[in-house]
Amino acid sequence: MIKGCWRIPWEVIEKVEDIQQVIQKLNVQFWHVFREANQLADFIANTAINSEQKLIYQQFNQLPSQGKKILNIDKHQVPSVRIKTRRIYSNNNG
Repeated sequence: MIKGCWRIPWEVIEKVEDIQQVIQKLNVQFWHVFREANQLADFIANTAINSEQKLIYQQFNQLPSQGKKILNIDKHQVPSVRIKTRRIYSNNNG
């Protein structure tokens, strides 16, 4: 949506246009990253969505244990892998 490749839903069009203006002003570059390669950001976003209070993590020891595990895996540069599986159905009618 930000790059103009997908149609922007009307619910977020104003926000996307604001982001596009900031990108032009600051000469920002960005690219898509699968969730598997960005697990810490995904974990923190889900934590925020599920929380009723404002959460701020400024130090490693403030992260929940799952966040610490994810960050430690990232620090050790363990690659993330996306495996696409396909179900094969067989017809056993004789």
